[in-house]
Amino acid sequence: MERFIDNLPPMDLMRSEKMTFVQLIIPVESAHRAVSYLGELGLVQFRDLNADKSPFQRTFVNQVKRCGEMSRKLRFVKEQINKAGLLSSVHPVSGPDVELEELEVDI
Repeated sequence: MERFIDNLPPMDLMRSEKMTFVQLIIPVESAHRAVSYLGELGLVQFRDLNADKSPFQRTFVNQVKRCGEMSRKLRFVKEQINKAGLLSSVHPVSGPDVELEELEVDI
């Protein structure tokens, strides 16, 4: 299976090859890891089934708010690193998953 995936061309939004619409039901405990892995493969396109809802009507609104706040903090840290003249990586290094709670404590 992995050999097959390695030989596929990168996903292109202007492609003409056939696509299959599927629904994935993933347990909450493994959803982050599964979506991250699928995103890294570049072979999946996600569709928002709740596009008609505002961000505040969604099920995981508190997690979305926390992620938005963490994103803001990380941008600030990156700006400070750049202002100090230190080198920061353009491409993030894939490493072990970091829990949001751990990151909130560290920053």
